[in-house]
Amino acid sequence: MDDSLQTAADEASFRRVAMEAYRDHVMRALGLSLPAVESAAELIALAKRARADELEAASGWRTEPPFPGGGEQPERMPTGWRMICACRLFSQGRERGVVFTTFVSGRPVTIFVNAPGTLIPQEYTPLAAR
Repeated sequence: MDDSLQTAADEASFRRVAMEAYRDHVMRALGLSLPAVESAAELIALAKRARADELEAASGWRTEPPFPGGGEQPERMPTGWRMICACRLFSQGRERGVVFTTFVSGRPVTIFVNAPGTLIPQEYTPLAAR
């Protein structure tokens, strides 16, 4: 395998490991499925409880804004409240991916780590500021 293909495979492997680590962390912090919430404020409060300071310190990772990052305005769906958050993931002094986390009341949280440089919508505001 040439060096560029190996590098791409290594980066994809890193993103998969990070996705699993953040997923496991959120499940430990919030449970397998989120509780049903009655308001956007309650969903934001749950998401704030998912901070990953210890995971990141142990892994040598850093997120900006801090995990779960910035989020859209929660939206009322037929099945409950939903909000998507995103943050940039850094390791070894460089961006390694963009973590997208979807919170839906009453459902498991989903996490995906996209490639570095992926656009985070400007309307996503840091949860820490809410």
